[in-house]
Amino acid sequence: MYFCGMRKIPVYLATTIVVLTLLSLFGWGVKRVVKGTAGLPSGVQKMALEFVSWPDLLQRAKTEITEVPKTFVKTPDNFNPVNTLDRNVKLLTSYHNENDGRTIALINLKDGSTYKTWEVKKVWNIHDRICHPIMLPDSSIIYGMEWNSGLIRIDKDSKVMWRQPAFFNHHGKNFGLDSTLWTCSYVKKEGTNMPHRGTFVVGGKKYSILDNNITQIDLNSGAILFDKSVLEIMFEHGLEHLLIKSDLAKDPIHLNDVQPVLKDGPHFKRGDVFLSARNGSWIMLYRPSTNEVISLIEGPFYAQHDVDIESDTTLLLFNNNTHRREIFTPGVAELSEVKVLEIPPFQSEIVRYYLNSGRFERVENEIMLREKIYTMTEGVVDVIPDGGLFIEEQNSSILWIINDGEVEYKGVLPSHHEGYHHLANWGRILE
Repeated sequence: MYFCGMRKIPVYLATTIVVLTLLSLFGWGVKRVVKGTAGLPSGVQKMALEFVSWPDLLQRAKTEITEVPKTFVKTPDNFNPVNTLDRNVKLLTSYHNENDGRTIALINLKDGSTYKTWEVKKVWNIHDRICHPIMLPDSSIIYGMEWNSGLIRIDKDSKVMWRQPAFFNHHGKNFGLDSTLWTCSYVKKEGTNMPHRGTFVVGGKKYSILDNNITQIDLNSGAILFDKSVLEIMFEHGLEHLLIKSDLAKDPIHLNDVQPVLKDGPHFKRGDVFLSARNGSWIMLYRPSTNEVISLIEGPFYAQHDVDIESDTTLLLFNNNTHRREIFTPGVAELSEVKVLEIPPFQSEIVRYYLNSGRFERVENEIMLREKIYTMTEGVVDVIPDGGLFIEEQNSSILWIINDGEVEYKGVLPSHHEGYHHLANWGRILE
């Protein structure tokens, strides 16, 4: 037995050497694949990388199981809802359901009841969002996955009627004239999901920048009727200086809303569109029919969202009133503690703009300050037909209804994750 065991040692050593050699060769090959110097067919390289990536997949799976997705927001322990509504308020919204799909829902904020839901089963990843879905008279819905799809129309039973995959949709969607819809979009470039379509040079440094498009589609077929680059609009009208206003060089426009004009007025014509650019902090009145920039609105609003036509002489917008990004780092270049001037805190605002005079007016500002309503990104304001303003404080995902200086509603959309509520996704008030 002893000698038999001794004879096996060389076999074990040889086997070990062979295995280590093969593993070394495999590791060396993977290293060359990563560096792009392997010279192997792309299919073989892909298989090699997938083979050695299984621990990453396990780690991601574990993380997704143990962590609440970003489509949910932690509800503060001291959150106190308010609801004194004496009328029905219909809100079209969307949320991440228990099956990891998405539900589009028409709900009544007065009593929390649900009129109708639509189900979307296919999502690209766990954090995907459906922002600003829009309902047609036949109870069909047009929606898109932010940054991951074009637009899709589903019928009242959630069955697909058409798909328009030629672009990525982003944020605002609004009905236009003659059975059309306008949306913010990005040119879809195969293999990428955030195409950069322009460059500019500052101080000898070249920046690749993200373009934005305004896109009009036919409601019945999904066909694209009009599509125009915002960068092209700016260059064609001598407005390229607006690119420098943003502190995000790679994303100097960040279009978030295209608001169509549906009737003539003293300051606009049917078919015009108002464009809202977050990172440039400007609003443009553009006439697609003649490729004209009618006016450019700048003023005491910053990183704004959701421009609405309130009347034939006024606009209403959600003014985030914020920096586009936090650039102060504690401990670096600290200032002295001597207070020369203490400036009052900034909160988000609802701003009315008078087209006939160029005057700006803060709406319900006292209550915005008192309730500390603020969101750094996104944010929505809708006028409720029978009185009051609906406000979506997106980062905290708190929903508000304010009327004549009073809070009529303060609430969240409760979720199936205990202690969390649903992320707000550009809710829309319906009549």
